[in-house]
Amino acid sequence: MSSSYRIRNAEKKDLDEIVNLIVRLKKLNEEFDPLYTVREEVAEVARDYIEKSLERDDVFILVAESGGRIVGVIRVEIRSRIFYQPVFEGIITDLYTLPSFRDKGIGTALLDEAIKILRSRGISIIGAEFPPMNKIAVEFYEKRGFKPLLYTYFKEI
Repeated sequence: MSSSYRIRNAEKKDLDEIVNLIVRLKKLNEEFDPLYTVREEVAEVARDYIEKSLERDDVFILVAESGGRIVGVIRVEIRSRIFYQPVFEGIITDLYTLPSFRDKGIGTALLDEAIKILRSRGISIIGAEFPPMNKIAVEFYEKRGFKPLLYTYFKEI
């Protein structure tokens, strides 16, 4: 398997492959905590989520393509921080690379390109949302200089 890949903006033609990656990511989250139990209709929800994301000005999606196949994806939302400076931040809501393509720099390349896009839009802060039990994500982001900034606690009621 070739490890060559290219990073590019997602297009509507990528929808099926992106949905597949997003579903895989959400099922991975389920492994870390039962509060992330995936809905039965997750594929339909993911399709709607990505379709709408592709139409939004405050969201961008990049893909990693290798051999004509989408092997990685990153989705970033630009959000307002109404009480704080800087006023806008980029939030990585989804980052996933197919297992057979991990440890080839694809996640880092997706992250680096997202940072480049955010900087070009005048945004100087980036965060990532993921389950705290996801040690792979914790290690990935901490290795790249991210630190915890906000905790959100949940409880089943």
